[in-house]
Amino acid sequence: MSLNEKEKRILEIIRENPFIAQQELADDIGLSRSATANLISGLVKKDYLLGKAYVLNEEEPIICIGGANIDRRYLIKDTLIQGTSNKVQSRTNVGGVARNVAENLGRLEEEVMLFSVAGNDAEWTMIEKHSEHFMNVKAVDKIEGSPTGTFMEVIDANGEMVLGLAEVDIFDKMTPEWISKHLSVLKRAKYLIIDSNCPKETIEFLNGFAIKYKIPIALLTVSVQRLANLPIFLNGIKMLITKHSETEAYFNMTITTDDDLKEAINRWLDKGIENVIISKGSTKIAFGNQESGTYIFNYTGEQDDRYNWGMNEALCAGLIHSRLQGKSIKESASIGLTNAYLTSQSLYVVRPNLAKNQLQNEYNSYLSKEGFYK
Repeated sequence: MSLNEKEKRILEIIRENPFIAQQELADDIGLSRSATANLISGLVKKDYLLGKAYVLNEEEPIICIGGANIDRRYLIKDTLIQGTSNKVQSRTNVGGVARNVAENLGRLEEEVMLFSVAGNDAEWTMIEKHSEHFMNVKAVDKIEGSPTGTFMEVIDANGEMVLGLAEVDIFDKMTPEWISKHLSVLKRAKYLIIDSNCPKETIEFLNGFAIKYKIPIALLTVSVQRLANLPIFLNGIKMLITKHSETEAYFNMTITTDDDLKEAINRWLDKGIENVIISKGSTKIAFGNQESGTYIFNYTGEQDDRYNWGMNEALCAGLIHSRLQGKSIKESASIGLTNAYLTSQSLYVVRPNLAKNQLQNEYNSYLSKEGFYK
């Protein structure tokens, strides 16, 4: 059906901001709110829009749901001395597991939307200004009176985290009622990526929703403390990405050897998850799925087995991007591992030189290096 100029203009505006308020939309096109509502209703009937939240019918985004926060890290220059001040080098980054995955995917030219909550404060402004170049952040709800999530970590001279502090009560507001406002958008998702900053009830709701609408879902753990947010039943999860320390705490086990890692993978798989990845520091990653068994990837000796940030998010994005390009699960995992490895070599949570063609070339280059993947 042909569209008039006002209808075309409405679609242009909505394409830029699917969550624009109807009054703002009316002001932009120079009509009353009621006249604008009639035009929107007509676009829904003509199948150009899917209804409230104004989702364009051709859009199938990847939706990342979870944390968007500020990370502050303090790197101790000398030996840590308790009970006194220590010389440090500080870094402040835009972070959050779901947000980090979204930025990786945006740099890989995927269409991404971020669902999160934040305060109406300077920290959110910093996150928004950085993130909006790589993802749609219009669905992030700003909550008055609640501060944007903040993480603070102290890293010793050996690269080990000796103290971590988190002000993240705002993430508890990501309830099933909150996510239900976005169901029309969620139905169009080609992939849902969730981090365990989301409350348990929300993850359970999203898992059931994804099963109903046959949407693949990836779940990333964010900390030992947030393991309590994992549902008891994990059937339907397409991909779980976690750290060995979190797996140790979850199953009350010790992971030292490759055999321990394989046992841990199998324990997760027994819970009904299709694919599982466990990272151990920055030198070893275990991958397993229901069909082809378990593989251990050891990086070359160039790496130290120390704390690194952003690796699991980089791995998740590279893997899912590759799967959506039609690559096999094993090749996709290897491409994700390449992105994770190179992120660990960077000073950034998301490396600024990441690009779609470059990642493929990097994978081809590192694959040819004997011993990179063992």
